[in-house]
Amino acid sequence: MNNTKVTVIIVHWNTSEKLKKLLSLVAVNNSYQVIVVDNNSKKRPDWLKSNYSPVELMQNGFNRGYAAACNQGMTKALGDCVLVLNPDVEITPSQIDKLIIYAKTNDLDACSVRTTESYRKPLPSWGSLLVEFTPLAKIFPLDIFKTKTLFGGCLLLKKSVIKKLGGFDERFFLWFEDSDITKRLIDNDYKIGWFDLPIKHSGGESFKLFANQLKRDIFFSAMEIYANKHFSAFGKLIIYLLKRKYSTGKLLPHLQNITSITVPNLKTRLLGDFFKKNQIYIDLKSGYTLQVEWIVVTSSITNSHVWQWRRKYPGVRFIPIDNNKGFASTANIGFRASSGNWLGTVNDDVLLTKDWLKNLLSSADNLIGSLNPVIKKPGGEIESMGVKILPKGKAESITENRIASHRSTTVSKNKREVDATNAACVIYSKSALNKVGIFAEKFGSYLEDIDLSLRLKSAGFKNLVSPDSVVIHFGQSTSKDLRWKKQYLDCRNWFLVILRNWSVKDLIINFPAILLERLKNISGLLKAVFNLF
Repeated sequence: MNNTKVTVIIVHWNTSEKLKKLLSLVAVNNSYQVIVVDNNSKKRPDWLKSNYSPVELMQNGFNRGYAAACNQGMTKALGDCVLVLNPDVEITPSQIDKLIIYAKTNDLDACSVRTTESYRKPLPSWGSLLVEFTPLAKIFPLDIFKTKTLFGGCLLLKKSVIKKLGGFDERFFLWFEDSDITKRLIDNDYKIGWFDLPIKHSGGESFKLFANQLKRDIFFSAMEIYANKHFSAFGKLIIYLLKRKYSTGKLLPHLQNITSITVPNLKTRLLGDFFKKNQIYIDLKSGYTLQVEWIVVTSSITNSHVWQWRRKYPGVRFIPIDNNKGFASTANIGFRASSGNWLGTVNDDVLLTKDWLKNLLSSADNLIGSLNPVIKKPGGEIESMGVKILPKGKAESITENRIASHRSTTVSKNKREVDATNAACVIYSKSALNKVGIFAEKFGSYLEDIDLSLRLKSAGFKNLVSPDSVVIHFGQSTSKDLRWKKQYLDCRNWFLVILRNWSVKDLIINFPAILLERLKNISGLLKAVFNLF
């Protein structure tokens, strides 16, 4: 037997009998470190403590998704290799040893098995997916696509390699995370392989608990995330059309009654400050206060350095990205990963207050599109109680002294309807976003929240502000570094907002005022450019 130290990670959700059977095989070998990550099963697997005392149980307060749970287990891994197992796999210690010996003998960085069902699907490409999900499957066999996906249900990885790659990509809630890790291994010139090992695999035991349409929605949402990450514009179009054929929603379905909040991040310092300042208001150690799914999408943390953040804040999903394409794109990555019925953004230069979210979500209903707290400046002055959009194409923040003049509609004593909400801290209804879409990424940064608010309003949803909910916004912690580019984005994006949301009649009636306002934008841009010289 070889002397490689192994950590076995099992992600569990509502398949306790399968888990018991697997542990009866694996946990008898004391040479393995075995970690079970339970994604909030209906019946907690407390029996682990008495029946399998050496097994480490990591219990989640809600379902964090498969990729995030795998990474959660890896933060505790002590082995040189990590073996990720599905609970519906049956594998013995001797088979694990054979797999390890095969991987070492062939100098493999990652190795999976060919199960009794010959699970060996093509690495997804727009061509393979087009064949698999259209009548082309009757003409072309999938075997024509030679590059295969590693089987994530029984996957052996060198810990040093998986740590360099940043682990599983946590934007995937379920499905395609094994395809993604396979592609990243190949793209980074790591050596992968498959071992002929006749293990038993029931297949999709957890997934069988979902209704059929819900399964399709989850699957094709994951497929779209994979395409957005790895495919060309043409390939993304193919997947968009496939998704429209099989799936009903634009986003991951509403899987649990939680709020998913994305924190877009450009600077490590700001992220560290955000966690420190908000530690007393939210439980960032576990992430489960008020059932909040915190998702940090960051271009400031590298794949290899993300682990120290995951260890420090185990309740937070971290998604490192290579290229920051602006606020809209960054926030949308988090939106697509969100599993809750409410989702939103909080800037990393925002200080939250006690009960801000509880007060914000009070008396929420199906007609709400977006919800804003009162956003204050550090000195206590109100920065925004929503936004008023003027016909000439200008946004004015509503402050305490200007509410009456803007005639914002009072919905209830603790809610006020406005034209638009401010994305520095905002919560959206997922059902509303599934109808109107998410941020338009052509905006890059600035005014994407105005555009989305106007689309929500046009579709009959309300943009509301809750005076009972308050946050503090330090403001422009990132934009101040843009200098003239900020003026350029404001100028360009106002043209986009108007073209996308003004009717022909509105354009004609307000054309002189619109033209004058755009000339002011252009003048501001020119001044900013000339100030550089």
